[in-house]
Amino acid sequence: MSAIGTEAALRTALHEELTAYRATGSAAADQALAVYSCSLAAHLVLRHDPRAVALVIGEGDSPNWRSARSVVGADGAVRPLTDDEDDDLDEDDAVLNLVDGNAAAWRPLCSRFDDRNGEYHLDLAKARDAGITLLAS
Repeated sequence: MSAIGTEAALRTALHEELTAYRATGSAAADQALAVYSCSLAAHLVLRHDPRAVALVIGEGDSPNWRSARSVVGADGAVRPLTDDEDDDLDEDDAVLNLVDGNAAAWRPLCSRFDDRNGEYHLDLAKARDAGITLLAS
């Protein structure tokens, strides 16, 4: 499947799991929602920057509010999101689905957590692959 085809499949799966979670409150749907959200975020960033290795996700002022903040390159340098990356991530609301209730599904996909600053580094390769694996199951 092409990268664009995979993004479309992830987007569809994410919306199906979100609908299922809202209707039933199912923990399984919530966990799948988190994995699909991470994978879609990874695909979106990697489409713009194939050498990126992590998406920095920061905690907000209110509980369960997180946002994409920056991107970590292969050299370890952190850079701001480009306007296109930010727009794509916002359009799909991928990061907003990462909440404390489904943290068991998405935190293992992070390569680093900075407790002091409330920042998670979502490992893009791990997140991308987790969503593809879940799609295939």
